[in-house]
Amino acid sequence: MRALSTVLPLMVDSAEGFRQAPAMEDHQRLAADVVRLGGTARYGDLMRAGHSRSRIQAAVRAGAVQLVRRGLAGVPDGEPEIRTALKVNGLITCISAAKELRLWTIKDPECLHLWSDHGGLPKSVATHRSALVGDRLPGAYVPVIDAVLHTLRCRPPLEALVLAESAVRRGAVGQAELVRHLPGPRNGARRAVVQRIGKDADSPLEVIARELFRAAGLRVETQVEIRGLGRVDLLIEGRLIVELDGMDFHWTRDAFRKDRRRNNEGVLSGLPTLRYVYEDVVFRPQAVLAQVMSVLRRGA
Repeated sequence: MRALSTVLPLMVDSAEGFRQAPAMEDHQRLAADVVRLGGTARYGDLMRAGHSRSRIQAAVRAGAVQLVRRGLAGVPDGEPEIRTALKVNGLITCISAAKELRLWTIKDPECLHLWSDHGGLPKSVATHRSALVGDRLPGAYVPVIDAVLHTLRCRPPLEALVLAESAVRRGAVGQAELVRHLPGPRNGARRAVVQRIGKDADSPLEVIARELFRAAGLRVETQVEIRGLGRVDLLIEGRLIVELDGMDFHWTRDAFRKDRRRNNEGVLSGLPTLRYVYEDVVFRPQAVLAQVMSVLRRGA
């Protein structure tokens, strides 16, 4: 029979293990929620996810998460932009929020765009101060409607149109809702951008091309179903097909054969086809327009 002095330590160790196991599981769940929020999270957001303040503090003491600053927990490899935003009590907005909010953009932002209801943001960021109109969500991003409104107020018209159209197209916001939040003479140009939003474009490239041709006074239809050909990207003046290949387009032999057949069938049907890639439309728009106009003049 074991001596009592050898049994008691085992019993104590076993009980301690039972006490520590649930705590470790809590720490792991907390760390997983911090990661889900981008690697840095407000205590308030973590508490709304079901973690008590005392458990957050215990996880910090245990090293499961880090104390970034008062009221902020993080993990070592947290996303830098999210940490920057939350450390200054800001939210990521405008085109900086596009990727997270699944909105189209033409190019990456030159700097981080942050919304804040106070001063003191770093000079290296683009600051947005207008009051938020959407419902605040957990995390480091403004609501979709605010990202769209900030973009309309901040970016050039075409860039703003591309982002706004993607939000309207997937039902995240409505055109009338955007117009309602852009009142008065100062917002006239922004409302005009909203009025140009289409419903059928399948990519940012289609929006850019559509606007290029419409600005030249041409009648443009997007995503048109043509008998014998299927769906085409753009139909110009009802008699010229324009097909567009984005930056992520990669030729395959099957795709190559299919496109050749479609081009031939289009010509036989009296609908010639011009094909352009991203670089053509974005960096050589006037050359693209000149080719389109030349084909239309020949068929006039």
